Amino acid sequence: MVIGEAGESCAFYIADRLGMPNKMLRTAICAAYGEQAVEEYQFQKEESEIKKTSLHRISKIKETKSSMELSRKYQLGDSVMIYPDKKIGIVCQPVNDKGVLQVQMPDKKIWINHKRVKLHVPAAQLYPEDYDFSIIFETVQNRKIRHDMERKYTTETIKIQAAET
Repeated sequence: MVIGEAGESCAFYIADRLGMPNKMLRTAICAAYGEQAVEEYQFQKEESEIKKTSLHRISKIKETKSSMELSRKYQLGDSVMIYPDKKIGIVCQPVNDKGVLQVQMPDKKIWINHKRVKLHVPAAQLYPEDYDFSIIFETVQNRKIRHDMERKYTTETIKIQAAET
């Protein structure tokens, strides 16, 4: 090691191995070490060989989250932050197979991709275990209709109606 002098880098060798075109390598080597270094450098493949073979590409492996993982991450009643607006909402429909969930905002319900949502406060910390979320997500009219249907049309009333006829 010599203080003040740069050592030789493996950058050109690595770039050559990854398939960088020789013309670009020649230009870079010339700029870094001079014309003499270009003549001394031994390339992995000649230009004609590179054109015949397919180009090597460096690509990031996509990580896909299964819908099961996402449905566990966002559950009904969770308080979430919507990005980039940084608005708070409540999950009213968990993540579907396309990675989209429905969030109740103060003025409307929106469908949004799970990537734009971050868990703010889980539902377990906000509500008791047996909390009826229809209070939040359904209109008063729909709740009344559902309540009347549950109250009026039980299996016993169906049996009584069948016996009367």
